[in-house]
Amino acid sequence: MKTSQSRHTTCPGSLPVERATAKALFTLLLAAALPLLCSGCLVIPLTGLMGETDYSEQVIEKGDGLFAGKLAVIELSGVLSSEAGGFLFTSTDNSVSSLRAQLDLAAEDSGVLGVLLKISSPGGEVTACDNLYHEVQQFRAETGKPVVAYIDSIGASGGLYAAMGADAVISHPTAIVGSIGVIMQSMDLSRAIAAFGVEMDPIKSGKMKDLNTPWRSMTKAERLVLQKLVDDMYQRFVDVVDAGRKKLDRAKVLELADGRVFSGVEAARVGLVDRTGYIEDAVSEISSRLGKTGNKPTLIRYTRGSPGGANIYTRGGIRPAGENSLTLRLDGLHSSPGIYYLWKPGL
Repeated sequence: MKTSQSRHTTCPGSLPVERATAKALFTLLLAAALPLLCSGCLVIPLTGLMGETDYSEQVIEKGDGLFAGKLAVIELSGVLSSEAGGFLFTSTDNSVSSLRAQLDLAAEDSGVLGVLLKISSPGGEVTACDNLYHEVQQFRAETGKPVVAYIDSIGASGGLYAAMGADAVISHPTAIVGSIGVIMQSMDLSRAIAAFGVEMDPIKSGKMKDLNTPWRSMTKAERLVLQKLVDDMYQRFVDVVDAGRKKLDRAKVLELADGRVFSGVEAARVGLVDRTGYIEDAVSEISSRLGKTGNKPTLIRYTRGSPGGANIYTRGGIRPAGENSLTLRLDGLHSSPGIYYLWKPGL
């Protein structure tokens, strides 16, 4: 009986060569994929699976009697962005559009006496955070209704920035607060790709058109341009905190604005928040500003419900040709290239 011979033959020494080649190819692909991974998003083509949604009122906690009035609890959580979030077949509105929609409802409802802005966020995109701050300020100016920010677990960087638009800021004693500053990530993969004999040669209109590209080292002139951009955004952050913390002079704000974080207790001691407390203390703060310390108000929130509704910050439901896709944001990474008021230790 003959033993069948294998169709595969192996030459002496070929296996180590194949493994070395595979390893080199994997390393090169990884180097090429890093910028995509660090952009913090994956794009999956989808068609007609998502739609815009509106808000409806939900009672969280009933107050004392029919005339106690209502307080709207509006949450700012996660990484703050002007981009829609979601996962797989779900889609959520972006941070600014969501806040604006809920503030509009609170403004139009005469029964809503004030807003409790509940924050659990490490910050996010510079422009998104600035728009959130602006919308809170506008709401207060146009309605006269008080807004108290309550930092629940974290109110760092852009989370604190948005809170500065409120009448008062109360922090949970164990919350993480602070991180006043700006960050722009940069990566240099030039030595990695050079090791494989790869050279990037972009065709560009100006010498700085590929500013902050990961494919080559940054020049001193380029670093100065980006540093100026970061410094401008930092000064705006300092201005906002200076305006929002009346008890702190600018010199003290600058002393605290080196990116460090504080516990809620320490943040209250140095003046970044008014005091520490629990969420019921934030409710009491609003009631005292309304001069209604007797009856307990009804707490409401706005939840997603029927289709329809949009505002100036809402992304259009109809995507341009070639953009009919769903972006999966990876909150552990940045959602897109840019400048951030964000606290992400280790990133």
